[in-house]
Amino acid sequence: MEHELKHLVARRYPAIATDLLSPLLKLLSVSRQYCGDVDTFLVVLVVAIQTTRHGGFAARTPEQLLSGEMPVFPGLGTNGRSIAESLGIPKETVRRKVAELIEMGWFARRDGKLYFTAEAYRQLAPVRDQLETLAVRYYKTVAALREAPTEQAS
Repeated sequence: MEHELKHLVARRYPAIATDLLSPLLKLLSVSRQYCGDVDTFLVVLVVAIQTTRHGGFAARTPEQLLSGEMPVFPGLGTNGRSIAESLGIPKETVRRKVAELIEMGWFARRDGKLYFTAEAYRQLAPVRDQLETLAVRYYKTVAALREAPTEQAS
């Protein structure tokens, strides 16, 4: 099914490009505003993904995550070298960005691994809001494609 949907999106891309690109641009713009630059946002995303992959994160409600009762979120943790390799960003750049994010209280380092914090979750609320908007827009766009009558071959 995923392959069929991807084919449908690719086939109809010219008609839906604005619906796909506009929310992505807004997400990246807001991310840059709150993270300072796109590379920092990418570093944040890597650590956030390692957090969301941990069952302890998914078991919480947004209210619990925002409450601060858990200052450092459970996560799989990662390190700067892994971040640099996964993003193709120089290690020194990642090291600087990680140091800044720790200073800001967005990351915590434990046993050599980086974890996402409640402070980051709170401060990144506008970014999360844009991500949720993007998800809804994409869902509606693809759903509309699926409901549209199929084109007849000429």
